Amino acid sequence: MALLGAGFTARGWYTALYHGYFYPKASMLFPAVFILGLGLIIFPGYREERLARGEDISRLQGWRLITTRWWTILVVALVAGGTNLILLEWL
Repeated sequence: MALLGAGFTARGWYTALYHGYFYPKASMLFPAVFILGLGLIIFPGYREERLARGEDISRLQGWRLITTRWWTILVVALVAGGTNLILLEWL
């Protein structure tokens, strides 16, 4: 995920700089994918994190499984995507 996100983000900047166009949705999505991919490399998944702490996850489903660390990573990913879009629009 991290490599795909980084590669497509770089490709988006290349097309913006040398061809004069970019895709707004992709310019928001791929930096976010990059950050999420880095999070998956560096930290254990939210389920594994809860199990390692000894929490009972049998009654948790969906959004309730996500830990504070992963909410933070998600917010950082969304901010990175939005920042990338703003920077490309100012270009």
